[in-house]
Amino acid sequence: MTALLGLSRLIDAVNARLGRSLSWLILAAILVSAVNAIVRKLFGVSANAWLELQWVLFGAVFLMCSPWTLLDNEHIRIDILNTRFPRGVRNAVEIVGHAFFLLPLCLVMMVTSWPFFVKSAPSWAQVGTALAAFPDAFAGAPGQWLSGLITWWKQLIGVGEQSFNAGGLPQWPAKFLVFAGFTSLFFQGLSELIKRAAVIMGRIPDPHGGPGGHLSSFEADAENLAETSGRAHR
Repeated sequence: MTALLGLSRLIDAVNARLGRSLSWLILAAILVSAVNAIVRKLFGVSANAWLELQWVLFGAVFLMCSPWTLLDNEHIRIDILNTRFPRGVRNAVEIVGHAFFLLPLCLVMMVTSWPFFVKSAPSWAQVGTALAAFPDAFAGAPGQWLSGLITWWKQLIGVGEQSFNAGGLPQWPAKFLVFAGFTSLFFQGLSELIKRAAVIMGRIPDPHGGPGGHLSSFEADAENLAETSGRAHR
């Protein structure tokens, strides 16, 4: 169990760091959406690539930050029932839910999404050809380097499955996010299962001793408000 708890701590640290880092993509999506809307309204100019970038960024946050959400016990659950269960029943629900529902679902998604990505992704030969063309971007005069870089970049992102919309983005990075997201969620579910088993065995204190989720946040806000009001009346 000691080795398993060490593995759990490693998974938690990786997913927490990943979640905190990628959550900033929400700001990037907001900026892309705002700039795209302003340019379209003021100058009548837009591009499908900017529109598709918005949902790719949102998809990245939704998929890659879900393990962090599970780690912090902020996922949606039926709190009205969960809070009424004895602690032993809640532990059993957690074990059954992770072992027989979350982990199998993640495995199914991992197995089915990998071929989905592979069929869409460029071959290594295509990527190698595109990378080998990088020095050609600087073959001309210095004043032509920027246009050379733009041409090379279009060649690089032009390999693999492309958007059905004119001027859209490659599709394979978004498809890879499905595999990566459910893989991260699988390992986080495994970590939660390890910790729940350790709690039942008395090896560690319950990291989510309260009901968790949104209900605990509401209760904490209510307690803070009551405490503030009590101080004001003294």
